[in-house]
Amino acid sequence: MKELRILMAGGLTQDKFEKKIKELEEILKKENITPVITTVNTYEQKDLSSFEESNDMVLAMGTLNIESVLPVINGMGLMYGWMDRNKMIEEILNIEIKN
Repeated sequence: MKELRILMAGGLTQDKFEKKIKELEEILKKENITPVITTVNTYEQKDLSSFEESNDMVLAMGTLNIESVLPVINGMGLMYGWMDRNKMIEEILNIEIKN
């Protein structure tokens, strides 16, 4: 299995983050990927640059505009299954891992 380091960023509570982490882990394990997920509440932390070195991508959990040198993927498909979850998964699978 390959490892993918994901920065999950949004204005979620810790409980909501934990539920979404478990969901994403299940989805990606089916794709032979082990996710290592770091969460950031964007209400508390606006500047994500300190997380960029240790992650491969940002999964935006909301409608906020996130600026990063990392690829930013719309994570609304994880929040709401009807919001094109398959496109979100495909974009995650196409991320280049910087190990």
